[in-house]
Amino acid sequence: MKLINLDHSPYATRVRILIYKKNLPIEIVAPPLALRTPAFLAQYPLGKVPVLELDDGSSLPESTVILDYLEDTCGGLALRPDEPLARAQMQLLARVADTHLGPEALFPIFRAVMSPGETDWQTHRDALHAQLSKLDHLLASFPACTQRSLHLGDITLVPTLHYVVALAPVLSLNNVLGDFPNVETWWQWVQSDAAVKKASDELQLAFEAFSKKK
Repeated sequence: MKLINLDHSPYATRVRILIYKKNLPIEIVAPPLALRTPAFLAQYPLGKVPVLELDDGSSLPESTVILDYLEDTCGGLALRPDEPLARAQMQLLARVADTHLGPEALFPIFRAVMSPGETDWQTHRDALHAQLSKLDHLLASFPACTQRSLHLGDITLVPTLHYVVALAPVLSLNNVLGDFPNVETWWQWVQSDAAVKKASDELQLAFEAFSKKK
């Protein structure tokens, strides 16, 4: 199998974390065709990375779909809890990344950073504070992360929060997690995982290089 990957993509970073965590023999490659071109869309209909190319020549897009597929098919270290409530809590962390923190706070900040101009940074700070507060309260209602193993919900959330931390100085927030002790505890805990650290370092280096081109 091959993972069509861009290191600065938060979605591709999720899949790389799983690959590193399970030590899977999956080749990680750059897109073979230019993104947003007819040729790329013809081969990869959703037009995004990551894409997992399977051994039979077919492919799977969408990071959460790929995570589930690899968890279902590759065995090894289990990254889903067995107990139903713990699994539901895992899924909630993934939902926070994809339906709350990402679209409601991070993506507007990212667009503002990439397209400088007149920007109401206070509005962005308020939106980010609201979403981090939601996450903090959610984590407070869960069993302590330090008493369990890394799971797919953590893996899904990691790159989103990585970008929050990386972009916070633009909003003059030099300790963006300081008001959210449960989020900060989770962040320190998850960063202690070697697979997470490796993929996060790749993400940061690639983002820095990407930013210099803008």
